[in-house]
Amino acid sequence: MKITAENPVRSRKDKKLIHSLRRKVCDYGADLEKTEGELAKAREKLSRNAEERASFVQQLKEKYNKGITGLKEKLNTLENEMAKQTKNFKAEREHCYALMSQLEENLQQLQEQNHTSTQVLEARSKQIGRLLQEKGVIRERIRRIADYIVMKCNECEDMTRSMFFTAVIIFVC
Repeated sequence: MKITAENPVRSRKDKKLIHSLRRKVCDYGADLEKTEGELAKAREKLSRNAEERASFVQQLKEKYNKGITGLKEKLNTLENEMAKQTKNFKAEREHCYALMSQLEENLQQLQEQNHTSTQVLEARSKQIGRLLQEKGVIRERIRRIADYIVMKCNECEDMTRSMFFTAVIIFVC
């Protein structure tokens, strides 16, 4: 079917207008195709960028998780070490307290021994003093006896020896 036959004859102005409109439709069609191509490229680029960003975010997340895991392991290690050091410190402190207690006991024993030794020394010192006094008394007595013997020897040259010793023994006792 021909539609043109039914249409009245067009004027030159109408033909120009139609021709101009067809050209514009053609230009708009080309622009539309070009724009659709650019839109497809932009969508592809956007899709690629989204994938890259998703991949980048995933890498960052994995790196973050690895870092967190490493830090947790270090924290656990440090906490275990701290617990071990605390336990060792408590054991050393208890040992130190035991040694201090033993030292105090030993000091008390030494003080008691010193006190006992001081008392023994004082008693022996007094005993030595008494012995020295007795020694002095004995020396004095021996000197008097010697003087008496010398005196008797001088007085009694005619005495017999047994009489002389009898007189000395009587004087000594």
